Amino acid sequence: MSDKDKKLKLDLDFLGENAPEKSEKKHEPKKEHHKPEHKTPEDDAPMSNTTKGIIGACVVAGLLIFIALASTGDSSSSATTSGNTLPPPSNTQDLDSILNTNKAGTNSYVPVAERTKTANQICKDEYGTQAYSTGQKDSSGDPVCDCNDGYQWNSGQTACVAVPATPKVQTPLEICQERNGSHAGYESSTNSCTCQSGYSLSASSNQCVDALQARDDSCSAQWPNTSFLKYDTTTGKNVCDCDAGYSWNNDQTACYTAAAYTKSCVDSYGTGSVSTVTGGKRYCDCGYGYAFNPGRTMCVTTASINAICERDVGRNSRYAGTSSGGTYDCTEPY
Repeated sequence: MSDKDKKLKLDLDFLGENAPEKSEKKHEPKKEHHKPEHKTPEDDAPMSNTTKGIIGACVVAGLLIFIALASTGDSSSSATTSGNTLPPPSNTQDLDSILNTNKAGTNSYVPVAERTKTANQICKDEYGTQAYSTGQKDSSGDPVCDCNDGYQWNSGQTACVAVPATPKVQTPLEICQERNGSHAGYESSTNSCTCQSGYSLSASSNQCVDALQARDDSCSAQWPNTSFLKYDTTTGKNVCDCDAGYSWNNDQTACYTAAAYTKSCVDSYGTGSVSTVTGGKRYCDCGYGYAFNPGRTMCVTTASINAICERDVGRNSRYAGTSSGGTYDCTEPY
């Protein structure tokens, strides 16, 4: 017989004929020693049958609850020890699998809410960084845009561009000084530019310069490479002369350096030609070791002329320094 059956039999025996008496005996209160003066007649009175029945019923109910709990525990233990456990759900994962999946990552798409642009951002994207939203919207619900201070719409109203600087309005004096230099002045009565006192307008630079500089500029403007020499009281005109290192040409229309004259001669008569002055006039001549050809169109070396003389006249014949009849004059041989 199992433990469960034994317990049930005991409970049934307890519910037999002698159950109240046993219960009464079991739960009989302990006798206490009291002093004679506190003892009452009710203390010695026997327990009634009704009281015994209530106590017995409580005991039975407690035993039934205990038996039920014991039966549940036995069933759980039996199910655990018998190996009749249910398998884990097929869709579960252990902790290692979950961690490895998280490390490897997935290709699942996580949608991100699109950022909504502000009205100002829309204006800047459309018309440039100097555009902004006025806070109003057009008939299509788009923001109305405008340009910041210092900027304006371009001709096509497609971008905000810088406002062109307003040209500065110059005074008449500023206009004269811009044209004739810092020493220029303005005459309002004639509405014309003048030079300040002690300054004159340069003929070459068109600037207001001091009187001496103005005279030098006047000479160089009329005759290149000249400067003011003196003022001729008789004629009332300035007398000009060549600057240092320069000399007048034959027509006295300009002054040039000696090197410039020589270059002009070389360009005309070839290498060996030089510029000389005879009777106050400049001429081109052939330098040392050179002589004009019979036609006086080119300077040639005297060595080449001596060779011609030896060839045409005889041994040791030399150039005599002149030409006649279209040929070189040569000395007699010896």
